Amino acid sequence: MQLHERFASPTPGLIAGVVVVQILCIAIPNLWSMALALTLSGGLLLAGYTFFSPRRTLLVALVLNIVLPVKLLFSLALPGGLRLQEGILLAACLFALIDLVYKRGLRLRVTAIDLPVLCLLAATLLSVAVGVAHGHSGSQILRDVRYPFYYAVFFLVTNFVDRRAVLELFAPALVLCGVVVGGEYILEFLGAIDLSVGTRFVRVVRLQGMVLPLAILLVANQFIHNPGRYGRPLLVVVMLPIGLAFVLTVGRGMWVAVGVGILCSALLRHFSLPRAERSAWKPALLVVGLLVVVVGVTALFQRFTGAAIGAHAFQRSLTFIDYERDAPILARLLSYATTLEAIGAHPLLGHGQGAMLNILSIDPETLEPEMIMAGTVDNLYLALWWKMGLAGLLAFTWFYWRVFQRAWRAFKNTRDSQVQVFAAGAVAVMSGMAVLGLSDASMVSGRFALVFAVFFAMVVVATDADDAQTD
Repeated sequence: MQLHERFASPTPGLIAGVVVVQILCIAIPNLWSMALALTLSGGLLLAGYTFFSPRRTLLVALVLNIVLPVKLLFSLALPGGLRLQEGILLAACLFALIDLVYKRGLRLRVTAIDLPVLCLLAATLLSVAVGVAHGHSGSQILRDVRYPFYYAVFFLVTNFVDRRAVLELFAPALVLCGVVVGGEYILEFLGAIDLSVGTRFVRVVRLQGMVLPLAILLVANQFIHNPGRYGRPLLVVVMLPIGLAFVLTVGRGMWVAVGVGILCSALLRHFSLPRAERSAWKPALLVVGLLVVVVGVTALFQRFTGAAIGAHAFQRSLTFIDYERDAPILARLLSYATTLEAIGAHPLLGHGQGAMLNILSIDPETLEPEMIMAGTVDNLYLALWWKMGLAGLLAFTWFYWRVFQRAWRAFKNTRDSQVQVFAAGAVAVMSGMAVLGLSDASMVSGRFALVFAVFFAMVVVATDADDAQTD
């Protein structure tokens, strides 16, 4: 009897055996610790969900990479210095290879964006060679280069994830990750402040917060372009924890990025209507409605906790008018000047992976200035130019522009409402992230490079007119 037939018609002995194994997997680890039991049980559930499915394995890697705090990810590091998400990606590669050989006859799916991605990866390899030539530390080179190489996942997504999975699985997963991270932010904030002191404020800052602008703009575009699919009440409920956590970050760069994204969404809505039906107040009213939701829930939260959220946000907003009053911004501008000076020494090839800069920083606790050795700079474009030279900067810009074009064209031309909403969200997200890149380099530095690589591939898959369904 074949194995699948045995499980399709199980005998009482087989059922009893499976039950015994399940009990042992749950009960025995509890003899040592609850953490071990949870880790083992969760690992077995994830393994059962992802086994031999590149698509589900990629989804798990994406979700865990976003929602798990950095301390937990480091504690779950694998042998050889691999991060958890990298181990899961290697499993996805193995499952993809099996699928490619046994199901697809080595047939690869080719897209028009493959060449820009290959150029970006080639520029990354070149920057490794430049780093070696400059004598940078080998361990530092490996730490730096892993993040740009996350963009290789682009080919896994475009080959093994179909349009339906992008629209009905991956995109909602990104939004739900935003809800989870928003909940983590709120709980951390409540745990950090003293509710008996109404003027206290503790800013919550995590790398995970990078998912908040993505989630906000995806929900906002669903709200603006096709609210009937989920209903506006549900979209508002989903927006509440994301919007509140977004405010608690008090991230000025994120505020500007989301503002740009919302403006793009309103303009897309306005110009997508027939000329006779266009009215400037309609998209403006939708934008005001979103702002009222976010500001309203923040005001209620502030009233409940007594935390001085509004006052702190106002103080940080004043730096838009007078940046000289903010020491961290001045330190960041000085770091940009230092980076530009370093770029001037090697403008074509850059300094390579593993390069370090001695820059001025502000200690977050004492607010005192200090000189630190940094492996990156809080500016996407300077970071690319500094380490990967003009080749890396131009390759990434080309890739980014081509994906943006795909989203824009799909929004204008598609007749599928789901694709149009996602394309509008992609245009808004990429517009906002291009602005955020002036003060953040997460797209190529840090574990969120994986999130952006998957998101850009999702855009390509969702907007591909010749989409082929995969299992």
